[in-house]
Amino acid sequence: MKKIVSFVKWVAVMLGFMLALWLPLVASVHYLEKKLAAAQPSETAWFSETEGLRLMRYHGTNGLKITGDRVYIRRDSKWIEVLKRKPA
Repeated sequence: MKKIVSFVKWVAVMLGFMLALWLPLVASVHYLEKKLAAAQPSETAWFSETEGLRLMRYHGTNGLKITGDRVYIRRDSKWIEVLKRKPA
């Protein structure tokens, strides 16, 4: 019986150590991902999500093709330009 109790204690201690080492690792990975995403603005930063939702509702489509300077919708198997980026 003492062997079982000591084994269970050993397993609990090892799990505690692994958890104590794993949590900071996971947190640091997520922190780095957020930091890198914020440092690298995407090419679609000029086009907001709310503007995209407005365009999709207005044109009755579920998808948009967003490039660096234009926004397109799909109509009759063709991409039709619906918005152009304003020059800076």
